[in-house]
Amino acid sequence: MKSPPISENLFQAMSEPARLDVLSSLTPLAIENDTDFDNVAALALSTSGAAAAQISLVDERQSKVLAHRGTLGRANMWTFEAAALTIPEASCLVILNAAEDVRFSELHCVTHAPQLRFIAVAPICVSDECIGAVSVMSDETRTEFTSAEQEQLTRLAKVAGSLIELKRDSRQGDERVATLHRDDDRNAMALEVGNVGSWVWDLRNGRFTGNRMAYEMLGLDSDRTVSGEDVFRAMHPDDFPAMKSAFTRALAQNQDYVGEFRVASSGQWLLGRGRIFERDASGKPVVAVGVNIDITKTKTASEKTRFLLRELNHRVKNTLAMLQSLARQTLSRTSDPAEFMEAFSGRLRAISEAHTLLSDREWSGISLVDLITKQVEPYAIFDIGQIELVGEDIMLPPDHALGLGIALHELATNAVKHGALSVATGHVRIVWQLEVGLHASRIVIRWTESNGPRVTAPNTRGLGLKLIERSLDKVLSSSVRLSYPETGIEAIVSMPIGDQSDPAAG
Repeated sequence: MKSPPISENLFQAMSEPARLDVLSSLTPLAIENDTDFDNVAALALSTSGAAAAQISLVDERQSKVLAHRGTLGRANMWTFEAAALTIPEASCLVILNAAEDVRFSELHCVTHAPQLRFIAVAPICVSDECIGAVSVMSDETRTEFTSAEQEQLTRLAKVAGSLIELKRDSRQGDERVATLHRDDDRNAMALEVGNVGSWVWDLRNGRFTGNRMAYEMLGLDSDRTVSGEDVFRAMHPDDFPAMKSAFTRALAQNQDYVGEFRVASSGQWLLGRGRIFERDASGKPVVAVGVNIDITKTKTASEKTRFLLRELNHRVKNTLAMLQSLARQTLSRTSDPAEFMEAFSGRLRAISEAHTLLSDREWSGISLVDLITKQVEPYAIFDIGQIELVGEDIMLPPDHALGLGIALHELATNAVKHGALSVATGHVRIVWQLEVGLHASRIVIRWTESNGPRVTAPNTRGLGLKLIERSLDKVLSSSVRLSYPETGIEAIVSMPIGDQSDPAAG
C-alpha cells in the first residue's frame, strides 16, 4: 500500500492558529491519567495486535501523552503524529517498517523512537481541528495493517476526540457555573451591604423565597417554608391593607408594585418594589420578583424634618409676637428714633443669637454656657476676665433659652451702662446649680455684680428692668428676682427644668 506524501515543513503545518486555539482551550483540563483515555488506549492495543498504544495531544513542537498501554515504554512520537495530522486525505498514517521508510529517513525522524518498526497513527479531531493522535506501535515490522484495522483505529480516535470535547465542554460549563456562583455571591454581598433584601414569589404555589436580608428584614425564619401571605402578615396592621391592595392592583394592571410599609415585629420601614417576571401561556402571572429596601433612616429624617418645620413655625410665631411687644415697649419709652434703634436692635440681636444657637442644635435646646457666653461676654469691654462662670453646663429647652437670653442681655447692657461692667475694676459672677425636687428639677442662676459703682434701688423701673422681670413669662413656674445691695445689682433666675437636666454634650 502506497503511503501519501508527507509535508516537508511539519513545524509550519502544526502552527495553524485555529488548531492552536483549540489546543489552548484544552490546556487547563486535567485529562492526563484519565481512565477514559486509558481504556481507549487499551482497546486500541487489543484490536491492533501491536506491542503498545498511546494517546497524545500534539502541538507545534512536541506531544503530550494522555494515556499509554503495552510492553514498550512511552515513545517520542511527535514526528509521526504530526505527519498524520498534516495529511488531510488520509484517515490513518501507517508505517510498516520505519527503518526502511525513506520518507522518515530523509527527515531523520526515526531517531525519535529507534526501536520502533511498525507504527500506525489516527488523528484526533476536536471542533474540526486535528489536535492529537491515537497511535499503535511495535518493535517488529509488519507486512500489512488491514483496512478494517485502520478503520477501527480511526473510530477509536473519534471516540478519543469525543471524550476530549465532552470533557472540555463539561469543564467550560463548570467554569461558567462557578462564574455564575461567584457573580451571585458578589451580587448577594452587594445587596446585603446596601441593606437590600431580594425575593422571588411563585404565585402558583404561593411560596416566597429570598436572600438572608429579605428574611431578616421581615422578621421571618428562613429555615421554614414562607408564603406570600406570611409576608403580608409580617407587615404592620396599619400598613397591610394598602400594601396588599397595591400588589393586587399591580398584578391586574401589569404594573410594577411599589409601596412603603413598617415591619410589625421591629417597626423598621421598608420600601417594597416588584414586577411580574414570568406569565403562563394565557398571560396569567406566575412568578414575581422584587426587592425590599430599608428606608428607616430616610423616614426618620423626614419625620424629624417635619417636626423641625412645625417647631420652627411655632417658634417664629412666638418670636414675632415677642418682637412686636419689644418694639411697642421700647417705643413707648422713647420718642428719639436713634435711641429707639439702639435699644431695639440690641434686644433684637439677643433674640437672633439665641435663635442661631437653637438652629445649630435643631431646636433641641441650648447649652447654658454657650448662651451666657454669647449674651454677656461681648459687654466685657475692659477685660474678658471680668466675667466669671461657675457651674456644670446643662441643656436648656428652647423657651427657657429665649427668655433667659433676653434677661441676660438686659442685665449685661445695664451693667455696661450703670453697673460693674462700666469700670475696669468691676466684676460679674454668674453661678448656677441644679436643684432636684420631688416632681421636677429647677435651675437656679445667680447674677452678682461687685467692684463697680455704688448701687441704689431705682425710684421707677425702666423698660430694661421690666424686661428682665418679665423675660420668662412664657416659662411656667419661673421667676426673676432683682435686688440692689450697694456692692452691685443681684438677680436670681429660677426655672423648672424637667427632663432637660442632662449635662450638655461635648
